[in-house]
Amino acid sequence: MQGEEMENKRQHKVIFAIVCLIVVGILVVVTLAYTGVVSIKHCSFSIDWKWDLWNCLESVGTIGATFVALFGFNLKEIREKRWAVAKVVSSWISEENKPNMDGTAYIRTSVIHINNESAEPVYDVTVNTTLDNGKHRLGPLSAPDLIPVLPAHRELQFDITIPMLGHRHVDTPQVTCTFVDANGEVWERDIDGKLKDCSKVKPHWVDQQDDELPVKEVDINSCNPMAVCLVFLNALKSDSHGEAVKELISPYAEGQNNVDWDELKRKYGKCVPTSNVRFPAPQVATILLVADESLQGKKVEGVGLTINVSAVVTLTFSRKNGWRIFHIGNRVLPEEIPFPEGALIQGLG
Repeated sequence: MQGEEMENKRQHKVIFAIVCLIVVGILVVVTLAYTGVVSIKHCSFSIDWKWDLWNCLESVGTIGATFVALFGFNLKEIREKRWAVAKVVSSWISEENKPNMDGTAYIRTSVIHINNESAEPVYDVTVNTTLDNGKHRLGPLSAPDLIPVLPAHRELQFDITIPMLGHRHVDTPQVTCTFVDANGEVWERDIDGKLKDCSKVKPHWVDQQDDELPVKEVDINSCNPMAVCLVFLNALKSDSHGEAVKELISPYAEGQNNVDWDELKRKYGKCVPTSNVRFPAPQVATILLVADESLQGKKVEGVGLTINVSAVVTLTFSRKNGWRIFHIGNRVLPEEIPFPEGALIQGLG
């Protein structure tokens, strides 16, 4: 497929060059003949040549228009073929109020949908949940950071109910979707449904505005893992032995009484979190820490930027305590966390 696309581009470049040469050649001959630089009276043609600049230009215009029309139609066909897969890939968030386990209250559930209605798969799919009409980006939430393949005629769904608990004030979250087609073209489906070709966009860091910082005042609660992480890091800097630090440790964390808090402060006291929280499992969250403090308050635009990670903060969720710090350092897989019996199958309320 990629070779076919490159061949089509090459052919159209050749056609365009030929059309330009023909039009320019005709214009040159007409101009020279009209000005008398070239004489055709000694030619053996029996045609009665009557040079009229306006008629000649009109003929040239007709020929040129014909070539342009043919060339333009072919370009339109190629463009439609290029967009054929991307235009039927979509993403959205659905919400529904469901009763809790004992029937005393409603719980707002949120689900990300990613749908590919084309006859071809798409690759390297990423989604980004946004708030405030796209100004505040939360990342993929419970969807994977990268979905290697979205098969043809398939819809994937990801429950983001627990990650959204920290943003209850938001009426309707929205989602963007970035993916790569079989020809290597990069596309983005925006929150308003518009499709953009991002193939030439290079990933880069940009400053976040005040209204799109990772945590707003209204978001500071135990159901927001980013807020818990920031409070923990601040407490670690100011008083690594204080009760405020220890209260933020997950009850599931083993060996917390043997933690060398001074060493922890030395290693990670100056680290800052990246802007997004990842959720490898519904009740497990991870936040990447970087040592470069100049990156605080910045976000990544584009696809494929490598982040030099200093550590990973792993948090666990419980109905009683909300999010708490389970580990800081190396990455911890969800299957390595010893949850109490029944904790993962309990409802939210």
